[in-house]
Amino acid sequence: MKKLLATAALAALATGAAQAGDGVVKIGVLNDQSTSFSALGGSEVVEAVQLAIADFGGEALGQPIEFVFADHQNKPDVALSIAREWLDRDGVDVIMDVANSAISLGINTLIGENPDAMGLFISPLTDRMTEADCNGRVMAWAYDAYSTVGTAVNAQLEQGLKKFFILSPDYEAGKVMTSWVETAVTEGGGEVVGTVAAPLGTTDFSSFILQAQASGAEVIQLNLNGSELINALKQIQEFGLISMGQKVAVTFLHQSDARSIGAEALAGIQFAAPWFWNQDEESREFAMRMKEITGNAPGWVAAGNYSAATAYLRAVEEAGTDDADAVVAAMQTLDLDDLFVKNGTLYPNGRLIHDMYLLEVQAPEDIEEDQDYFKLVATVPADVAFQPLSASTCPLVAQ
Repeated sequence: MKKLLATAALAALATGAAQAGDGVVKIGVLNDQSTSFSALGGSEVVEAVQLAIADFGGEALGQPIEFVFADHQNKPDVALSIAREWLDRDGVDVIMDVANSAISLGINTLIGENPDAMGLFISPLTDRMTEADCNGRVMAWAYDAYSTVGTAVNAQLEQGLKKFFILSPDYEAGKVMTSWVETAVTEGGGEVVGTVAAPLGTTDFSSFILQAQASGAEVIQLNLNGSELINALKQIQEFGLISMGQKVAVTFLHQSDARSIGAEALAGIQFAAPWFWNQDEESREFAMRMKEITGNAPGWVAAGNYSAATAYLRAVEEAGTDDADAVVAAMQTLDLDDLFVKNGTLYPNGRLIHDMYLLEVQAPEDIEEDQDYFKLVATVPADVAFQPLSASTCPLVAQ
């Protein structure tokens, strides 16, 4: 396990920063618990973080760990109002998860303006909080467009498929994904023959599917999540595109997606993921505990939040304070190796890199256990899966 990287500036914080924390560790989970993204994390994340706190012993710095959570409803104004209240009035030390890339950018700005705050972002795809908009106190724990899109697209290119049609959601993360898919396809010698953006909440994808069918694409690349992905895949099945010879690939597929759509419709689809519940014994043990709580095998968003919360609490104890700068510096010294993070390195821009996985949905007849939908195709090493630090645009890296 590699030692986490530390810049000179962050190292100085560990020894020279004033200890501004109040000694009471308070963690807040802010995500979507009622709309499009709720099935991907939502209340499952709340349970995972509560489990992490319990496993840590329920105390930090000699005081009970406090925990709050809220539903931002995929509304930026709601999310920012909650976050401001948490940071300005309620003494929340760290905001976690933050599903929805556009919302995460607003929260990142708030944290940058509040020297007592930290962020541990698991759900958002955008990398701006660790690149151009980095502030040193927000960490992206799970994935980004580079690590997921590159893994997913290259799997199709390696099969000799060259013509791609891209269907993405019409919001910040969708624009990022479209751009990254276009780059990965062209750099890999392929061709993008069409792109389309579907508004958030779209239920009827028929016009988009007809465009994809008419494009002559060999691969329809779906950059959708949650209910949009479920609806699009079901309608693609109804239109018979797969039986006509077009390949359907997805950039993301969550445990909840497979549970909702079913293995029969998804069998053979490959995708990239930072974790799946049956990948090893440690992951499986966590999954069985979560299943007792929620009734379902967990997805990687829940596992990533459990991992990040545990690492944060370890850093608080190491620093001896909940002061944000001191905790960040302490996190830079931790060795990370847990059920979620393998071969982890925390870059000074806040990006945590680790091994990624190319997975495939198993055929129904190959599933031997309830909700064991995925099988491992390949492990992509951390330094291959993620963009190198030398390519970062974060000012902290230059320092």
